Amino acid sequence: MGSLLGWFLAGAAGSIAVAVALHALATYRTLAVSAVGAAAVTAGVVVVSGGTARDRVGVAFVAGALAAFVWALGRRRRRVRADRSARVAAVDAGVALAAFAAGGERRRLAAHLHDVVAHRLTGVAVACAAARRLPDPQRWAEALRHAVDAGERAVAELDAALQPAVAGPVDVDRLVAEHARTYGPVRYHRATTDVPDAVLAVAHRVVREALTNAVRHAAGAAVTVRLTIHGGHLVVLVEDGGGGSGAALGAGHGLAGLRALVEEAGGRFHAGPGGAGGWRVRAELPVPHHDPPPRWSRHRTGAAARDRALAVVALGLSAGTVLLPGADDPDLLAAPGPAALLLALLAAHALPLAWRRVAPGAALAAAAVVQAALVSCAAAGWIRLDPAEGYLWTWWVELALVYALAAHRAATIAVPAALAAAGGASLAAGAGIAGSRAGAALVLAGFMAVPFGGCWLAGRLAARARRRRRAAETARHDARLAEAGAAAEAERTRLAEGLRDNARAHTTAMLDAARAGDLDIVHAQARAGLGALRDLLQTTNHGDEPVAPPGVAGIRAAAARWHSTVRVAGAARDLPAPLEVAAQRAVEALLCDRAEVTIVYLAEGLSVTIRSVPPPAGAVRRARHAVDAAGGAVDTGGGSGTVRLWLPEHLR
Repeated sequence: MGSLLGWFLAGAAGSIAVAVALHALATYRTLAVSAVGAAAVTAGVVVVSGGTARDRVGVAFVAGALAAFVWALGRRRRRVRADRSARVAAVDAGVALAAFAAGGERRRLAAHLHDVVAHRLTGVAVACAAARRLPDPQRWAEALRHAVDAGERAVAELDAALQPAVAGPVDVDRLVAEHARTYGPVRYHRATTDVPDAVLAVAHRVVREALTNAVRHAAGAAVTVRLTIHGGHLVVLVEDGGGGSGAALGAGHGLAGLRALVEEAGGRFHAGPGGAGGWRVRAELPVPHHDPPPRWSRHRTGAAARDRALAVVALGLSAGTVLLPGADDPDLLAAPGPAALLLALLAAHALPLAWRRVAPGAALAAAAVVQAALVSCAAAGWIRLDPAEGYLWTWWVELALVYALAAHRAATIAVPAALAAAGGASLAAGAGIAGSRAGAALVLAGFMAVPFGGCWLAGRLAARARRRRRAAETARHDARLAEAGAAAEAERTRLAEGLRDNARAHTTAMLDAARAGDLDIVHAQARAGLGALRDLLQTTNHGDEPVAPPGVAGIRAAAARWHSTVRVAGAARDLPAPLEVAAQRAVEALLCDRAEVTIVYLAEGLSVTIRSVPPPAGAVRRARHAVDAAGGAVDTGGGSGTVRLWLPEHLR
């Protein structure tokens, strides 16, 4: 007796240890790895079970069902842990959102001041310096007229600096024409159609900075400006022919700020020596276009995988019970025809669980129909099974589907009431009922209403809790956005005060001197204004910027560090924090030099495509780990260098 008890305890301890190991594997490893582990556990149990071939098949069904159940629990815990970690990360990043917004406003305004005002003042300083070297009254008069015109524009642009207008194609044309009239010949070619204003605004700033540099360092040289479309990008090319050199008139942030601007827009930037001793500036800016939305199966989600595991549980337990009858139970598989019918009905009844969250209404209807057929076949004697016993084997499937329908769709109380009535009728059809079966069905339906109604109520409460949690997250997000807006406004005000105290005062003095005809003071005030701008822009550098918040902003910041492009399609919206954090972590793992990232907002979730050279070693594994934990899927495209990520918003 002691030996038998020892064997029993050893077997129980071994089973618990295997279950704990499988649960940990499903919690800490990806779907594919943990599924292989579950299959290995099932195969191991079958190998050590012994017995006839039928016994081994029965053991395989039961062991597979238990392994699938433990695996599903581990997968759910994996998602819960990932969601909790992502929400903590989102809260931490949200705390720094105000500082991030202030830094963005600082960079935007600094770049605007450099591009607009420094461009005007540099032109005035260069023109005045040239006129002072050559005592030609006509050149002096032209320099003074240019100083008046540029000064008036600079003052107006300084006043409007906090609300810059978006540049369009006409602005680029006017900018090039103005340069040609004032500084020298320009060969201009623009072949652009259907380019968004936001892209043209960046192109306008590239052209303006490149022309300003040409004035500073190659005064009088011919300049070529080209705007063309190539490979889904707006290519901006500005090249001068080299020549004279100007003094160090810039604010010192031109090319560096321009590179940051282009890369923040998802483009690529290059500046360096060109042909014939000149200088070349080239920018490639992605132009959004309407791709057909990527099609992802809803079954490629973590929740769908857990639902398929539940289908395996339902089939394994019911089929295993048939294949492994007790010593006193009849053999339900003695006759081939009824046996085949019974197994087919059990499989058909379990299968709808695979659609538990994708299509809960259709799954519940299908399961109810199959269960009615199972009970009817048993009552008619087509299968050797008591109708009540057949119902009790399988009714928990309907319970799970009622919960899913109430949790993910609108379901009235009539649904569990109807199922309770059907359950009462099925139980009343059993052989153990004596007396009125109609009365028994009514009483049993009342008993069945308790579990069905409880599952329906639990599903409704889960749906309400999910909506409240989402509303709370949205409220926190809106509050942080308000804080970020206030921080950006405060930074804008601080810079505006600096403008009024120095750069605008020098620009106004330059304009007054130009109107009075004093070229020396015009030259001195233009240089002083540039110096004041330089000092102001240098004081805007507050060291390292805060970490970008998760989501598209974080992906753009990471892509800029890798000189990679980011394109967004679809109607952008706020997504749950776990999805945004998972997307950012996965993209950061896959980014490499000059990768192309496409983010598509779909009705059911987020699709991200990263095109690059073959990803770095281990990058796909890290990305798969992040996406898998959030309930998504990864497609490597056969190792071609294109990786697609799918992150579902609801079915996780």
